[in-house]
Amino acid sequence: MKMKKKVLSLLLTLCLVMTFVPMAAFAAEANKISITTVDELLQFAKAVDNGEYDDKTDAVVSLDADLDLTGVAWTPIGSKFDTDGTLLHYFSGKFYGNGHTISNLDFSVNYGKTEYPSFGFFSEVYGAEISGLTIQGNLDVSNSGYVYFGTVAGVAADSKISDCVSDVSFTDTDKYINGTVALCGYAINSTIEYCQNKGNFSITKDVSSFQMGGIVGLAQNSTVQYCANTGEMTSWAPCTGGIVGQLFQNSKIINCYSTGKMVPLGNGTTDFGGIAGIVGAGTEIRHCYFAGGMDLSQYTANTPYKRLGGIAGGVSSDPPVFGNNYFVETENVPACFKYQDAGTEKTLDFMKTEDFFNEITTAGGNYQFNSNGTPILPAPKYAVSFVVTPSELTNVIIKVDGQVVANPANLGAGTYQVEVSADNCEVFNSNITITADTATHTHTIAMTYLPADYTKVDEAIAKVNALNKDEYKDFTAVEAAVNAVVRDKNITEQSAVNAMAKAIEDAIVALQYKDADYTKVDAAIAKANALNKDNYKDFTGVEAAVNAVARGKNITQQAEVDAMAKAIEDAITALQYKDADYTRVDAAIARANALNKNDYKDFSGVECAIRAVARGKNITQQAEVDAMAKAIEDALAALQYKDANKTTQPTPAPAATATPQYTIPQTGDTSNPALLVVLMLVSGSAAIGTAVVASKRKNNR
Repeated sequence: MKMKKKVLSLLLTLCLVMTFVPMAAFAAEANKISITTVDELLQFAKAVDNGEYDDKTDAVVSLDADLDLTGVAWTPIGSKFDTDGTLLHYFSGKFYGNGHTISNLDFSVNYGKTEYPSFGFFSEVYGAEISGLTIQGNLDVSNSGYVYFGTVAGVAADSKISDCVSDVSFTDTDKYINGTVALCGYAINSTIEYCQNKGNFSITKDVSSFQMGGIVGLAQNSTVQYCANTGEMTSWAPCTGGIVGQLFQNSKIINCYSTGKMVPLGNGTTDFGGIAGIVGAGTEIRHCYFAGGMDLSQYTANTPYKRLGGIAGGVSSDPPVFGNNYFVETENVPACFKYQDAGTEKTLDFMKTEDFFNEITTAGGNYQFNSNGTPILPAPKYAVSFVVTPSELTNVIIKVDGQVVANPANLGAGTYQVEVSADNCEVFNSNITITADTATHTHTIAMTYLPADYTKVDEAIAKVNALNKDEYKDFTAVEAAVNAVVRDKNITEQSAVNAMAKAIEDAIVALQYKDADYTKVDAAIAKANALNKDNYKDFTGVEAAVNAVARGKNITQQAEVDAMAKAIEDAITALQYKDADYTRVDAAIARANALNKNDYKDFSGVECAIRAVARGKNITQQAEVDAMAKAIEDALAALQYKDANKTTQPTPAPAATATPQYTIPQTGDTSNPALLVVLMLVSGSAAIGTAVVASKRKNNR
């Protein structure tokens, strides 16, 4: 909804009433522009006049350079009025001066023209915020007319003007002027804070309706706080104050001072005060002081002065509130013509001491001690916001210079050490610098999450590294799980890291050992199977070793498998053959023993065959044993009886002693020399035969 305002009529004098229709703000996408040149400033002013900023409370305009307006005939921003004085278009956004200065602003050309009932850098602002702006210029006119003049804004409604400086000299020598002159001409439902006026204001003629103040000309339902005036106020205007010309309808002046000289003119028909010209019902002036001095050389009123005060010149209605106010000692000038307790009188010398500083601050004032003069205001405070990311962080704690602060934090210009902590994050530490530049009033702090805990992952990998992959049928799943590990996860991703560890552990659990090698076992069994167990005295050891073989062992049990093979091999090695059967040999020898060797021509062959018998042969040598028996048998078969004697002689009867028995010679027996000689002769013949054969072969070559 578009709001229109009717300019106050010329008939208003002391209690002015203005009809105000509040704006209806609407959500819109932020419109932000940057101004760095005079042309861009003029383009912005034109856009406001065209209605592009009506009710655009989310619009942001940033002055990002100092601008010199020399040669520019200034028309205020938002200067389109209807013929009946209704403002057509206005600025409602945020204008950030960022500590920059607009210099050589010449208001004189267009001031007082009827088409500009409100005049200043801005004509009128509604729902606006103006900060960090310094205006330098001049206004030296002799114009009649009704004008709300404010160097920053002619009218500010539902707005906030902060940290602005007016360094504009204003002089009007016309008798027929009406309106206001100040940093802000008319403030309604607004806050003016941390602002300063340095310009000298002068109204040299008796005017009927005018409010002049260093900071605000006319304050209605508004608060003026932490502001200072150092400019001179020379005035015949009916309402003149160092800070506010007229304070009414629940307005307040809090913690402000004025050190500019006050020069009242005329015969005392004006309300003239060091802080406020005139105050009304429900108003407050607290923690303020006036130390500018009163120049009464051009004041022709009779004493005692009834409309002149060190704090307030006049009171339009009761009851105002005064507290902890001070004013410089001046003859015949009380705190307020009606309320002597409006302030405490002090000498200027005392007001420059630390004792005065302690007195005003102990009672609630907020000032800084100034060894070179009267106390000064604290540095402006800026709402500094900390945008801590990620947004889902918990238990975010912001400390500035070691102290926990709210977010946003109110900080003056300067450099601060900032510490930010949050759950699961590394502590952030950095210095920030705060200035009037709004760019320094928001700080984005990207927190860094603590790294995830990879302990379980590392333990799993260590377990893998301790394995011999050659022992397993398939190791690829384990290797894949290890290779899938990502090392840059943070603590918010701990579950993913834990999953990596589990994947490795699961792959390890799923490993299958290779089968043990049963080659030696199988070879040993084959060797056992090739044996004729009937050849051995006891074959059960071999059978037991074979039966003890356990199949299905894996490679880690290879030693057990190898032991099985060795057990079979050892059992085979331990086998003992059965003894060879000497029955036939013994039978042949018995036959020989039953014979009378004297009956035979040559019994030596039998004796030799018997002597050749070798005992101790096993079953595998049975053929040899059988050959021994056959040799005896063959020798017996070859025996020839002796021829019969030609003279028959009776055979002598056998002796009473038993027939001698032939003993079976053992291998290596040397007890029979005759047999030894025979064997030597046989061996010698064999050797001679071999030599002859060899000689023949040699000769044949």
